[in-house]
Amino acid sequence: HTDRLLPTKEWKDMMDKLSDISCDAYRKIVRDDERFVPYFRAATPELELSNLNIGSRPAKRKATGGVESLRAIPWIFAWTQTRLNLPTWLGVGEAINEVLASEDEKTLRTMYKEWGSFRTTIDLVEMILAKSDSSIARHYENVLVSDPETMALGGEIRKIHDATEHAIMDLSGHKTLSENDHLLLRLMAVRNPYVDCLNVLQAETLMRLRQSEEGSSEEEVLKDALLTTITGVANGMGNTG
Repeated sequence: HTDRLLPTKEWKDMMDKLSDISCDAYRKIVRDDERFVPYFRAATPELELSNLNIGSRPAKRKATGGVESLRAIPWIFAWTQTRLNLPTWLGVGEAINEVLASEDEKTLRTMYKEWGSFRTTIDLVEMILAKSDSSIARHYENVLVSDPETMALGGEIRKIHDATEHAIMDLSGHKTLSENDHLLLRLMAVRNPYVDCLNVLQAETLMRLRQSEEGSSEEEVLKDALLTTITGVANGMGNTG
């Protein structure tokens, strides 16, 4: 039997505050910014995921529509492919930074030190950030995104990503992401050079596929190549989301 520290009312109230701040920050980008859906569709393989058999349901509920038209698996899967993993961390950094800059800083730091469930949640976000690479996402943008306004949103999102990394490390007291997870760091040191190459190949393949003639032999070859890179990146990342 393991005794677990129960959260106090103060900690529960803090969780409500963190949730409200992070939810607002998330929706500001995903739902309120009209550039987001075009960015998502251009900078990720979301539209091409219907060619990958990852489930019995179609990747999209509708041929057109916003983020709400997507099913959960392709939504996560597409961001994993570009190594940005946006749904897992967007809003977290804003919430942490706002509280750390307020009179509630001590409460938040105490929660991380003493409340195991909260610390585990923060550490999981830190692990996903360690596995992410915003420079890879930038490469996809450079190759696949042509609209200047959409491209600008990509830069804004990557700045938020970097700020979230700093916020997580500020709270955890780490100098580098997941610095105590030696197994993860060793795995990434071996894996990343191979997955990096697959990401570069995938971005190039996506560009050529989107420019190819529908129904041509070139299109079929490019589809096969794309599915190979998608499978390789997913296996290299060790998860789908």
